[in-house]
Amino acid sequence: MTAAGRIANLIGEADSVVALTGAGISVPSGIPDFRSPGSGLWADVNPMEVAHIDAFHRDPERFWSFYGQRFQTLEAKRPNRAHAAL
Repeated sequence: MTAAGRIANLIGEADSVVALTGAGISVPSGIPDFRSPGSGLWADVNPMEVAHIDAFHRDPERFWSFYGQRFQTLEAKRPNRAHAAL
């Protein structure tokens, strides 16, 4: 049996499966990855200023402003072919 066949059998027999992907899997859906020059999520923001628990405690308004905009942007996005394949 090929490696692909063994993997298919394992997946078929499993109760659940987890796929670990990079942020790039969602780029075709219009969701930026984290580090692409000029378009990545952290291109204009230092992640330690908004994505750390200390940042939340220090400035919750900035935290929610950053993530609120992100949540609104994500709301209109749809899964792409890579998501469907998974």
